[in-house]
Amino acid sequence: MPSSRKKNVVTILTRIKAPWGLVDTQGNLIEANEIFLSFFNLKKTKGNIHDLLENFSEDYGFFKAKRKNTDMPLEGVIIPYEDGLKLILIKPPSRNELEQFQMEKLAAMGNLAGHIAHEINNPLGGILLYANLLKEDLPSQSLQADYVNKIIKLATRCRIIAKALLNVGRRESGTFEQIDFNRLIINMFSLVEEHRLFKEIDIIWELDHTLPLVHGNSSQLEQLVLNLITNAAEALEGKGRIIIRTSYLSQEDTIIFEVEDNGPGIPAEIRPRIFEPFFTTKSGGKGTGLGLAICYGIVKRHQGEIQVETRPGQTIFRVKLPRVILNYE
Repeated sequence: MPSSRKKNVVTILTRIKAPWGLVDTQGNLIEANEIFLSFFNLKKTKGNIHDLLENFSEDYGFFKAKRKNTDMPLEGVIIPYEDGLKLILIKPPSRNELEQFQMEKLAAMGNLAGHIAHEINNPLGGILLYANLLKEDLPSQSLQADYVNKIIKLATRCRIIAKALLNVGRRESGTFEQIDFNRLIINMFSLVEEHRLFKEIDIIWELDHTLPLVHGNSSQLEQLVLNLITNAAEALEGKGRIIIRTSYLSQEDTIIFEVEDNGPGIPAEIRPRIFEPFFTTKSGGKGTGLGLAICYGIVKRHQGEIQVETRPGQTIFRVKLPRVILNYE
């Protein structure tokens, strides 16, 4: 390629406001713009395109693939460059496409979770029934009674998980009413503030006392508040600062609820999965991975939005709820 033409091509590439990368004949990444690096959470231009995209073909022209370790489809185009290099241009999914994809994915997973919960609830009920009957016939201090108590404890934990699964897949509306959201938050925090998890955490309140009443289901919104506050405390591992904030956007007639912590932040590679049922970073069976999935479902049932902003030293979960819910099904 003549130097003048090459210079023009480079100039054009620097002006492209979409992810692009140059790969060699083996698919190795030679050069890429900052948007490409950010899109794939790369710190430098290194790696192979096949490690970034699944179901990817290097044939020239338009392509469809998936970003590695996600189900989100991507589109793009491959253009011949020079010396056997290929220019890969990627069309990032729009916010609406991401939101729609996430809703469809979580709805499907929620339905599956609800079905699984129904299937395991009946045998769990039988296990607990017969275990308690067996316990009545055993000496309280016997080894056999100890074994039965462990069965009851484990089966009860399974039932709690099954109940959480039902909450993920639940669609019924329940009773909707006018709610003082500030009061609801304060009441829910009072239930957990004495827990050891909060002993060394500073709570900063930034509540908008002009907040109007919000139309919602109180039990579901209580679960939402409790889950987000507890999630922040767990991220801090019991030491740090949590800001609980509310505000009102009059132009959108929307209530804003935020929980901010000064923890380590959420790693970029797991951010797309945090609202998925069963996804957890906790080890040793300490978490079911259902808390944020339940939050997502509750917010969507209230026709709202849930967003996360995160970086090292700060994570903010932001919930937007319409003051009035229209056409609720």
